[in-house]
Amino acid sequence: MNRRNMIAGSIASMLGTQLHAQGSNGYPRRPVTLIFPFPPGSPGDAEAREIGLSMQKATGQPLVMDYRPGASGIIGTQLAQRSAPDGYTLLYGSTTSIVTGPAVTMKSPYSGTTDFEPLTGIGRMDGLLIVPAHSKYHTAHELAEALKAAPGKLNYGTIGPGSMSHLIGELYLRTVGAKATPVAYKGTPQALQALVAGEIDFLADSVASAGGLIEAGRVRPLAVATNKRLSQLPDVPTLTETGLKLVLGVWLGLFAPKGTPRPVLDQWALYASDYLRDADVRSKLLARGIEPFPSTPQEFARQVSADEAQWRPLIKSLNIQT
Repeated sequence: MNRRNMIAGSIASMLGTQLHAQGSNGYPRRPVTLIFPFPPGSPGDAEAREIGLSMQKATGQPLVMDYRPGASGIIGTQLAQRSAPDGYTLLYGSTTSIVTGPAVTMKSPYSGTTDFEPLTGIGRMDGLLIVPAHSKYHTAHELAEALKAAPGKLNYGTIGPGSMSHLIGELYLRTVGAKATPVAYKGTPQALQALVAGEIDFLADSVASAGGLIEAGRVRPLAVATNKRLSQLPDVPTLTETGLKLVLGVWLGLFAPKGTPRPVLDQWALYASDYLRDADVRSKLLARGIEPFPSTPQEFARQVSADEAQWRPLIKSLNIQT
């Protein structure tokens, strides 16, 4: 048995005992559903499935992935919000689906801060500005100059109103004083396919989802929206280096419907947190461009509230509410 299996086995054994000891009536007695509100292959999908397999080892019950994409994650998130708060439905949420999507939607069907119980953060992903491999733009400055020379004629991809691709794109345009036409796609994989095909001129994305295409030479990174250059892309400048003070990214995490029993929340948070603190898991996530973000339910709740306070006035100033 290798070291990873030994660690996973010991954690599963320990936490499996805790789950059955702490849960009322031997929870869980049946499979638990994890709603993923984005298309398969989107950022976080692989991590969600891996956590599901690990949770199954700990609880003795499978975690069933339920993909419900659309409307910047709002469709699947609303389904989770309407689910019974009995511990048998969890939600894989993001900054987009929990904070910015509802903030952009004037009649949002839910509130990310009052309709859900935060369990734990999973990971953080940094923003990235990319263009097709055959694009004539090689720097963020060149793209900015082209945008200013032809207002509204160039376009960029989003995965819907309030998505990070939408907001980073709009903030970039406002910062450089230019206009472009947003083109919405069902999810990140579809937006990336459109970029590779040259259907759109640029896209704000993350290393986690675009890294493979960058490595294969199918898309070109112009800049990263971080405080410092990324170890995965040491030759790609930050937007700050190009004169644009933009530092943006997203988090991914687990949630449950409001009213889910606290012992159930603590059980899932404990397991996910221990899973993320495993050295092998951390290395795997970092290699994918995801910074591990384990947190207690209370810490994660504070992060969600802080982002809500940051993004709502910014979205209002961009005048992009629908």
